[in-house]
Amino acid sequence: MKLLIIIASNPYSHDFNTMVKLAKAGLERKHKTSIFFMANGEYSLLRKEIKDLHDEGAKIYYCAHNAEQRGIKPESWAESSSMYGLAKLVTESDKVIMLS
Repeated sequence: MKLLIIIASNPYSHDFNTMVKLAKAGLERKHKTSIFFMANGEYSLLRKEIKDLHDEGAKIYYCAHNAEQRGIKPESWAESSSMYGLAKLVTESDKVIMLS
């Protein structure tokens, strides 16, 4: 199964912890897990937990425009994308969870 988690809320909200737990559960079940960061969710890219999820097999995407607006320069392990890229990810996924 392809699982996509979209997060738009800040990294110090309950949504961040929920996203981490959902992503870990998906990875443990061998689901192809992707996480897309947008809006204030972009700040989550600066937290160690996201790199750990990437290292465990999650694909990490972010909206390049939102990152630029917030002055965030994500690491090379996170893939630059756009709202068009998000639309494509949504259509390719079996389950989509939006946390905002």
